[in-house]
Amino acid sequence: MAQFIISPMLCESCHQREAVHHLTRIAFAEGFGQEPGIPREQHFCEQCADTYFACTPGMNWRRDLICLSHSYRAKLYDLLETVHPEAFDDRDAETCQRASDLMRNFLHEQLTKEKIELNEDAFGMLFRDFIGSHHFYSREDEHKRKKG
Repeated sequence: MAQFIISPMLCESCHQREAVHHLTRIAFAEGFGQEPGIPREQHFCEQCADTYFACTPGMNWRRDLICLSHSYRAKLYDLLETVHPEAFDDRDAETCQRASDLMRNFLHEQLTKEKIELNEDAFGMLFRDFIGSHHFYSREDEHKRKKG
């Protein structure tokens, strides 16, 4: 009879504590420091994960530190639906990427018009909130029903 000993995965940064945060990133285009379509896995303990997310440009937005108010988000969705209804189309990967780019530019333009200045991490947090909230998916479902 075979005997297996399973040991916890260690943090790839400190190599001392158990890895409890497992990050998989897939680049969809060149220029992200990895080959497009190839997953890159990273494993961190709690302490090293905090350091990694806080110090890595473009990653801090994953921490959900700031978000849009419900009323402001709804106002933005109303305007987006009026001027760019295609932003709610998710029929394939290419369309989703175009919609994501369109929404990123739209949100940036609206914040600029209102003279709201943000660094890249803060904008990333708001953008994630804008496209990742259940409110967006409700709007997307409603758009699909209307389109039939």
